Amino acid sequence: MRESEYRKHQEGNWTVFDVTPAEEPKFMLMVVGGAVLVVFFFWMILTIPVGIWAFWKGWSGKIRPKEHQSPSNFRVSSDVVESNGRTFRKDDIHQLTVRNGLKQTGLPGGVMAPASAGLLRGMAHREKCSTIAYSLDVESGGKAYSLAGGMDETTANGLLHDVSKALGMEVR
Repeated sequence: MRESEYRKHQEGNWTVFDVTPAEEPKFMLMVVGGAVLVVFFFWMILTIPVGIWAFWKGWSGKIRPKEHQSPSNFRVSSDVVESNGRTFRKDDIHQLTVRNGLKQTGLPGGVMAPASAGLLRGMAHREKCSTIAYSLDVESGGKAYSLAGGMDETTANGLLHDVSKALGMEVR
């Protein structure tokens, strides 16, 4: 499985960051369950489409936010950050933050114990994906904008440090 990483290089007064998100793990319970439904219960007409859907969803389903799924690049000078067609002036930036797009506590939807085995497996998969769901966000004008996502915590903190250094800002 591909891990998250970033590379930086200089282009004149700009530091350019190229961020590659980590590959999201497959939800193997759904992949195997879908395959089992198709193979062993092929005689039931509704089971085949459900099995195919479960296999497809487990293999290709993404639970991280959209901005965490593809590579990103942005550039930073001593007083400006440019990302996704937006320009953030250093004086307008409240802070740079590392966030996790999936971190939640407790069972989803207010479900109380006892939880089913399937629900617990889904929660375990979500927890596994949350380890590679960190993003670096710039806060400006009362809103947060993602610069890069899909990183593990170490990569996100390293990126925070290097972007802060390029901007001449203190890391909080």
